[in-house]
Formats: sequence, C-alpha cells, structure tokens
Amino acid sequence: MLNGCRYQAPTKNTTTMKTNTKLAVAFLAAASSIAAQAADAPASFTASGNIALTSDYVFRGVSQTAGKAALQGGYDVVHASGLSAGLWASNVSDAFGGLEIDLYANYAFKLGAVDFSVGYINYTYNTAPNGGEANIAATYAGLTLKYSDGVSGVLSDYYYEANYSYDVAAVKGLNIGLHYGQTETDVYDYAVSASYPVLGFTATVSYSELEGGDNITAFTLKKVF
Repeated sequence: MLNGCRYQAPTKNTTTMKTNTKLAVAFLAAASSIAAQAADAPASFTASGNIALTSDYVFRGVSQTAGKAALQGGYDVVHASGLSAGLWASNVSDAFGGLEIDLYANYAFKLGAVDFSVGYINYTYNTAPNGGEANIAATYAGLTLKYSDGVSGVLSDYYYEANYSYDVAAVKGLNIGLHYGQTETDVYDYAVSASYPVLGFTATVSYSELEGGDNITAFTLKKVF
C-alpha cells in the first residue's frame, strides 16, 4: 500500500484471513442485534441494504479489480441520534487479497446549515494486510469536503477530497457527481459521473483518472432496499 490509498498491491499475510473472518462474524452478530432492536424501536433505528454490479471497482483513481467486474453489497443501520454502522464487501484482484470487507461507524450532526460527520473505516482483506482510516467531513449545498487519516494497520498517511453532487432539475432523476482527491505526497485523482434511475436500479457511468496513470471508465448498476 502507498500513501494510505491502496495504490500498491499489499504483500500476503496468511494470518489475516482468520482475523478477517472473526471480525466479519462479530460485526454481523452486532448488526443482527442492532437490527433486532430496530424492529422493536422502529422510530429510533432504520436499516437498509444495497447490492451493485460494476464493470470495474475504482477507488481513488485505481482499479481494485485489475480492470475486471465486481459484485458488491452492504448493510447499514442508522440511529436517530446520528450514530450509524455498516458493512460493505466486494471482490478485488488477487493482489489485494481477493475479497475486501469494510467495517465502518460514523456520527453525523448538523451545525447551522452544514452537515458534519466523523467516522472510522477498517479495510479488511482475505490474505492481505488490513488498514484503518479515521475521517471527518462537512457538507453544504451539495459540496462535501472530507479528510481521511490512516491510523491503523498499514495505513498511516492522509487523503483530502472534495465531492460535489448536483441534481439536474431539467431531467428528473439525473445526478452529476464530481470528485477530486489528493494524497499526502500530492498524487491526485479526479472523477466525473452521471447517475440515472433505470428499472428500479441506479445506473452510473463514471470516468476516473489518476495523475500519471491510465483513465478508467466504469458502468455500475446499484439497488438500495
């Protein structure tokens, strides 16, 4: 890994698989417990799942699947207080361990017209080193500024990013997304995307480019339930 952004294939670690399995099982047990509480207190908890198929899993300008397709899915539980937790998984290339499972938690709050969130995400891999990032973000009028700092495992550096989401009023359902990110060593990536509802799914076409690297165009179908 390089600059906390997974630009470089990690070395393999045969003990990580057992650790990842234990983490995933523990997290799923916790999620099940929270979901059970959500059923008893629907006014306090909300839960949702998502599934997606993408032609290329791109993270911060880099393909995590060596240019191949990925099947992805996640589950999130949100409390009315602003606390939330979730799990997300995707296949990745063998260089990244074959399977990625992300475990994360956040706290969201509002100050005036600005939405803030602080959180932590742990990137766990099958037979590859793991790493965790703490993050803080602020959103106003569709613009989100986010700072992520590697704090555990193989992640130690930071990543700045700006994301803008714009709903096109003239075309109902059409959303345009813009992204710019930069590492601690000033390596940047940018992306532009367009999303539109299709047969109950959200279809997204995205173009990403990493400084000094190849550009990537990906097509994704995602459903939230």
